[in-house]
Amino acid sequence: MTAAPALAELICAMDGEAHLSGVSSYCTYPPSLTKLPQIGGAIDPNLEVIDGLAPDLVLLQGRHAGLEELAARRPWRIEPFRIERIEDVLTSLGRLGELLGRPQEAARERARLETALEVARASRPERAPRTLLVFGRRPGALTQLSCSGEGTFLSECLEAVGGANCLSGLEGYPLVSTEVLLERAPELIVELSPEPLDAETRAALRADWSTFGSLPAVAKGRIAIVSGPELLVPGARLDQTLRKLQRVLAGEADVE
Repeated sequence: MTAAPALAELICAMDGEAHLSGVSSYCTYPPSLTKLPQIGGAIDPNLEVIDGLAPDLVLLQGRHAGLEELAARRPWRIEPFRIERIEDVLTSLGRLGELLGRPQEAARERARLETALEVARASRPERAPRTLLVFGRRPGALTQLSCSGEGTFLSECLEAVGGANCLSGLEGYPLVSTEVLLERAPELIVELSPEPLDAETRAALRADWSTFGSLPAVAKGRIAIVSGPELLVPGARLDQTLRKLQRVLAGEADVE
């Protein structure tokens, strides 16, 4: 069992869904996962439910002290994973293949994702636009923007398709101030949303940027809005994320 959507999706991609005895409420793809017992989230796992399901193996993204203490008193074990970058996705497939006895299926899935990366890199534009990746924002003031910095899964996807993260040197997911925004002067702004957005919301998000007319992206109207749940799950739908970002670099303004 696992509470991590990325791990659940990778397991399903290698035809290992039958191994899953429980997932979190955030594990919604493929849809069949929603029919499995709910074991809480990665931060707040339901120890009573997990104990009652008596798993052989619990796959974690990160660590959880309470769950580790419980596992020490039970005949089952915990396997921690770290999935924050593209390489983490690929190496995790190999480890999952070993744990679940499906090395060939894991190798097949890894090859599929590596091919998607090769195709994306082969069709990159000649010039990489300085790009700002903003995620989870609702219409309103543009202060303390939550962005994807250097060394993150989304930033690496952007670079794979030929973009350049304008927040180079800022790792992780920094909150970007107005001063940093003006200093980095993005040529392309990408608003990312895991949920679908209606036309009114998209218009409002774009309208917020009108106060920053000096930014190259705003001056040239290069504000793209990309939606889809796979954007925030570094895993088996890597190829979908790559294709969506490719469409943005090709000039599409609304990508779903």
